[in-house]
Amino acid sequence: MTAFLARVWMMVAITFLAMSGIQATAQPAGVVGTGTLSSDSCLQGAARFHGVNPMILRAIVFHESRDNPNLVLRNVNGSEDLGLSGLNSVHLPELARYGIRREQLLDGCINVYVAAWHLARQVRQYGNTWVAVGSYHSKTPVHRDRYAKQIHAVLQKWRVVP
Repeated sequence: MTAFLARVWMMVAITFLAMSGIQATAQPAGVVGTGTLSSDSCLQGAARFHGVNPMILRAIVFHESRDNPNLVLRNVNGSEDLGLSGLNSVHLPELARYGIRREQLLDGCINVYVAAWHLARQVRQYGNTWVAVGSYHSKTPVHRDRYAKQIHAVLQKWRVVP
């Protein structure tokens, strides 16, 4: 997909969210260990819209924030991990080209749509692999592989994978 088409799809998704007024916030888990978004349809819709596995996206959200949409973690390198899916602030300049601002990433629904978009880019580059899942976090092999193992461990705990 060209960069232009990616921008168009991102703007369609953000426009849909803005018009629908959907927001996601943390609430008690309906299934032990997985957590829920107040509107799980945001996560399901984001996964469907961007063509990524919803359980992988759910595991990323759980791993990154334990379903806390307001989470802001400051990293030792000065960057921040923002919202439900721990989107790193290094992506803010690119997201700004799509009209997405830092504070919008603290809206759970917008956050998971952007996370699904970011994950989909990795899947397009690396295929439907653990390398793609790890690359959501980092392209550096040691960090990428460690992250993929962490997401795999979440899915094992939930008995989604053996």
